[in-house]
Amino acid sequence: MFKHILLPTDGSPLSQVAVQKGIRFAKEIDAKVTGLCVVPEAYHAIYEGEIPGSFQDKAMAECKAQAKIQLRGS
Repeated sequence: MFKHILLPTDGSPLSQVAVQKGIRFAKEIDAKVTGLCVVPEAYHAIYEGEIPGSFQDKAMAECKAQAKIQLRGS
């Protein structure tokens, strides 16, 4: 049947429940699991004059760190 399941997450409580159920289902059918957490791309041109580049870099780093946490399951 299914051999590989993609489990997206946004870190919300509902998403976490769905991921846990997806993992359980994957174990039952002996499927691989890939987690996905999308980090929005910063639109520098729109906010360039209003938001300093260092803040944009810091915000993107924080988004990526949170995505890693969500995919790790912590």
